[in-house]
Amino acid sequence: MKLSKKLATPTSQPGLLSRVEQHILGVESERARNNQPMVALKYYDPSFQCFSEWTPPELKAFSNFCKRITQSTWPDILSSGGKAGRKKGFGHTVHKNRSNLPKSSLLDKISEDIAFFELRVSKKSRVHGFRCASAFFLCWLDRNHEIYPE
Repeated sequence: MKLSKKLATPTSQPGLLSRVEQHILGVESERARNNQPMVALKYYDPSFQCFSEWTPPELKAFSNFCKRITQSTWPDILSSGGKAGRKKGFGHTVHKNRSNLPKSSLLDKISEDIAFFELRVSKKSRVHGFRCASAFFLCWLDRNHEIYPE
């Protein structure tokens, strides 16, 4: 694989990652992170709810959610929140209290500094997780909007 000169050029500041290193490690520029959201299941915890509990139409809605998120930008996703009844699209809602999240050893692995939030899959279904760089790390499925009901 041949890299373009522009991508292979190291940064001019000592101690910073080159563009290639940033790309490989997934810590690309803010512009790249804003424009390439994706869903990651690395921290998915099926002990609260598993995909096997979802009906075929709910699974189809989840597939559509994954497609829509990759076609969006993080600014668009983050701006989809608001007061109850005024949310649009993904309905981004930050969780203010971690103790309302499902009891899970997962929470011990995630820094207290990380903000969990929910995104709307369908009118009824939600997914909960956190963002790191371009990824939305999905932690819990919530087919009946039970974790943080409005």
